[in-house]
Amino acid sequence: MESNSPNNNYFFSKQTICYYVSAKAFEFGKAGVRINAICPGPTDTPLARANEELWLSFGSDFRADIGVEASSPEEQGDVMAFLGSYAARYISGQTIITDAGLAGAGLTDTYPSASPIVKMLYGIK
Repeated sequence: MESNSPNNNYFFSKQTICYYVSAKAFEFGKAGVRINAICPGPTDTPLARANEELWLSFGSDFRADIGVEASSPEEQGDVMAFLGSYAARYISGQTIITDAGLAGAGLTDTYPSASPIVKMLYGIK
C-alpha cells in the first residue's frame, strides 16, 4: 500500500482498535470486565448500498462461490451479542473476524483471488 493511499487511515484505525482490544484485556480483566471486538466483512447497510461498488463488491466472488450474500447488520449483531453473553465468558482480548471465512481463505491461499488484498490488509507481503 502506498504511503499516500486514501485507505491508510481506514486500515490504521482498524489495526489500532484490534491492538487496543488486545492490550486492554489484562487491565480490564483485573476489574472483571471482558473486552472484544468484531472485524466485519461487507455488511449490507444503507451506507454500503450507497457505495456498493466499493463496499459490497469486496469479496463478492468468494461469497458467491460459498453461497452467501453480504452479511446483514443482524448477523454482525448476533456475534456481538454472543461476545457479551455468559457463553463467551472466557473470551477476552479478541477481535473476531466475521467475514464468512474470506480472511482465512486469503491468508492460507485456499482462495487465491482473495490472497493479495487480504494479505495487504494484514501487512503481509
